[in-house]
Amino acid sequence: MRKILLPASAIGAIAVATSAYGQAVAEAEDDAIVVTGQRAQQERSIQVKRDAIGVVDVSAADDIGRLPDRNVAEVVEHLPGVGVTYDQGEGRYVAIRGVPSNLNNYTLNGMEIGNPDGTTRSLPLDIVSGQLLNRVEIAKVKTADMDGQGIGGTVNLVTQTAFDFRNRTNIAVSGKAGIQQFNNKVPYQGDLTAGTRFGSDDQFGIVLGGSYSDRNFYSMGFYPDNWKPVAAAARGGLPDNIKYTRYSLDRERISGAGSFDWHPSDTQTFYVRGVYSRFTENEIRPRYRLDFTTTAYTLNPDGLTGFANGTPSSATGTPGNGTERREDLRLDYKVKTLATGMVGGSSEFGGFKLDYEGAYSRNITNDKYPLWQFRCNPGRVTFDFSDKIYDAAPVTECSANQMQFRQYQEFDQRNVEKIWQGKVDGTYALESLDAGSFIKVGAKYRDTSRDFDQDQPTWVRASATANRWTLGQYNLGGPGVCVNPDSANVKQCYYNSPTFDIDALKAFTAQNLGGALMPLDAATTLSNNTIADFQLKEKVAAGYAMANLKFGALTITPGIRYEHTSLDITGFRLVANSTTILPDARHNTYDDFLPSLIIKVAPSATTIFRFAYSKSLGRPEYSNLSPGGSINSTDGTVSLGNPDLKPYRADNFDATAEWYFAKGGLLSIGAFAKIIKNPIFSQTTVLRNTTYAGVAYSVLGITQPLNADKGDIIGIEAQYQQQFTFLPGLLSGLGISLNGTLTDSNLTLPDGRKSTFPQQSKYLYGAELFYQKGIVEASIAYHNTGHSLLAIGSPAYNDQYNDDLRRLDAKASVAVWRDIRVFVEAQNLTDEPTRQYQAGIKDWVVQNERYGRTYYAGLSAKF
Repeated sequence: MRKILLPASAIGAIAVATSAYGQAVAEAEDDAIVVTGQRAQQERSIQVKRDAIGVVDVSAADDIGRLPDRNVAEVVEHLPGVGVTYDQGEGRYVAIRGVPSNLNNYTLNGMEIGNPDGTTRSLPLDIVSGQLLNRVEIAKVKTADMDGQGIGGTVNLVTQTAFDFRNRTNIAVSGKAGIQQFNNKVPYQGDLTAGTRFGSDDQFGIVLGGSYSDRNFYSMGFYPDNWKPVAAAARGGLPDNIKYTRYSLDRERISGAGSFDWHPSDTQTFYVRGVYSRFTENEIRPRYRLDFTTTAYTLNPDGLTGFANGTPSSATGTPGNGTERREDLRLDYKVKTLATGMVGGSSEFGGFKLDYEGAYSRNITNDKYPLWQFRCNPGRVTFDFSDKIYDAAPVTECSANQMQFRQYQEFDQRNVEKIWQGKVDGTYALESLDAGSFIKVGAKYRDTSRDFDQDQPTWVRASATANRWTLGQYNLGGPGVCVNPDSANVKQCYYNSPTFDIDALKAFTAQNLGGALMPLDAATTLSNNTIADFQLKEKVAAGYAMANLKFGALTITPGIRYEHTSLDITGFRLVANSTTILPDARHNTYDDFLPSLIIKVAPSATTIFRFAYSKSLGRPEYSNLSPGGSINSTDGTVSLGNPDLKPYRADNFDATAEWYFAKGGLLSIGAFAKIIKNPIFSQTTVLRNTTYAGVAYSVLGITQPLNADKGDIIGIEAQYQQQFTFLPGLLSGLGISLNGTLTDSNLTLPDGRKSTFPQQSKYLYGAELFYQKGIVEASIAYHNTGHSLLAIGSPAYNDQYNDDLRRLDAKASVAVWRDIRVFVEAQNLTDEPTRQYQAGIKDWVVQNERYGRTYYAGLSAKF
């Protein structure tokens, strides 16, 4: 039996072709360069790209540990063409080459992983700890043996096996603790992986790993809503409100992975693998909100300052008029669990190899929170729009005695996804052609069920003349807090007062719920508990045939894949003046033939050219297919489904040139184009002074997905990596990695208006300077994700955008004894907030969230 085994991260360069996913990569040689640290990961990641049939980028195990990234999303952000959407300061969703995250495919060892994130196809990559993975692969060009889903690309998470390591027994452990800028709490993380091979001929292998992290932090937020054109305003418009928050969050992540492998011979392998991850978030969310009157703005001649008049509520809570002040409290508890188990193997019979695998996934989301809402009229309000993060405040703030109870809700959402899937692949080596030539055929079947249930019972204030009560009447108010959302003016304090005595408020609610002070709103409860629910079954049967034909420097890879999709979904519609709810079941099937052709030309040992065409599809979001929808009466928003949506279908064209000019050195440039039919967009229409489902709203936003006619995405991406080993002395430890992507897109809407694709950033670029010499390793990384469309509005000034996001992170480590290292990390060194704005006007801010800097120190060891 073969005795030479490979280092863990080298498997990224060697085993990609033979893994469950590896048909996107040609087979590599059985020898590896024995180097360690940052230079090793550069060489191995480059080797994967070099050996690939299509266009593949990889973050290997060394890469994952080298940068100060909290999760997988932040790991792949450093790859070319990859943009990341951040949530509360952590990377979550990944867009590839300007394609929204829900149009990617997400796999674990080549099998679709699904996701626990409510109703979307976007896998929240912050749920997975990168420390348990061997590598993360981004495949940007599909071959016929890959799933048809994934217009942007496929994100494949590859777990470790005992046969990945050079040594027979391997143990890796790390731990770190840090400090947050805002609350001085101590975030910490620990990781442990152990693996060994055993048996008379080392034919058995087992790896077990676990990771735990906990991060308690503040999020400082500023959130206006619904800007609208106002000619006299210096910014060209004014918002409906101002909101600001200081959220307190505690995020806990527990992950585990394991693999048992048996290699009874050189021609036979069997394995059992599993991954489990649990992401828990506790969030305390008091929110200050000030709603301006829609007709009583008075602007001063400068167009920046002004006021709105009104009559304040009385000291006993009797309503006034004019501007409305709200204080909301939401206590959010969310748990996401992802669990996948798989069993499979391979058998070789001469020149024929048979691979077979089955997998089961069960992913769950539980999201629960109580939500209280109090309101008053503060009287005269002044505002000043001189700064982007503007000021607006009552001349006299409401007291707790003026804050009258308005509404209480108990939100309870549960989503359960179950996936059964199996596949078989047969590969026949063509010995008459150059080594690496083969014919391959296969089949796959996936059965996905998703059960989404959401309840939101609602209790309201009592009648107009009796049993009204205020926050101060029962001593439920709490102390005020400062909110500092502006990193450009860190001393700017938005004062939120009065807030809540949370324990007293919870006790009071438990005692009075359903009574005279907090009666149930039966009609709203019926709607909230029903129309968002749906049950879905999606079945996909696929078969394919492909070949890889090598003729010296030329490799041609043609293929065809067929997929049959069957969809059954049952939702609920509200009819008969909001008092009757009826089930609505839909059935749909569609068929897709997905051809592909890849041409790879290697005129020399250091240059490669690739040309590719492939066809792919993007199935609609689960919630978008529901005949029902959901209503958020607190925020005044309605989300509707559309069961008649067609899937995206894309023709993809790629051309790349790569120059491997030195060990660890790469210069590549690639152009791509995606011609997309039936693109789906979400259109938001803002209505004023309207009634929906029997409830009156001063402002209501209704969002519904629609198919556009067509669209296209074109772009160019470049990558440069080099290790400066030729420099003298200490300078020889330096290295650099640069990447950039320029993308443009066009979306034709049903009304003829032109737009870009959501989540498509025109500019993506990053730079990393790293150093490895002797006992020292260090890196500093910068990444810019350019602004992108977030949601399409109607009229056009309701379009919303993500602003540019710039991250600067650093890490340094020193070996204190053999494979024991101490390290320090710094995250978000520039105190960068996440921003969103409206109508393409960056002064029309609708979100500015600030999270501050985080610093860690820790120790890692390998044995």
